[in-house]
Amino acid sequence: MKKVLFFLLAMVLPMVVFTSCSKEDEGPKFDYDKNLIYGTWLISEIEIDGNWFDWRLEETSATFNPDGTYYGKGEYGNGSGTYVAEGKTITCYVSGKEYLKYDVIKLTESTCELRMYSSYGDAETNIRCIKEK
Repeated sequence: MKKVLFFLLAMVLPMVVFTSCSKEDEGPKFDYDKNLIYGTWLISEIEIDGNWFDWRLEETSATFNPDGTYYGKGEYGNGSGTYVAEGKTITCYVSGKEYLKYDVIKLTESTCELRMYSSYGDAETNIRCIKEK
């Protein structure tokens, strides 16, 4: 009987010791520190024909929260939804439908440069933003 228990223990122990718990799905991988995007970003400049101009239209902003929700207001509409940050792209959804995409060109704690567009063929625009304090 002792031999059988020893044999079973010898078979089961390595499975317990060498089997690790798998990590939960971490979600999409963002190429930047995701903490940098959290907060409210105000458009400060827009690129037109290769030249940068101060943003003079209605104050326009987007707020990105750690829980994957966001709120946008201003020139491109007012509303809330969710977002996914993957690779160099932040994709925003309203009512489960893709609304806008931002390709990150440059991102720091207080400034960013983005290529903004929709997947519906609308024109793309390069913008610079500053983080609201």
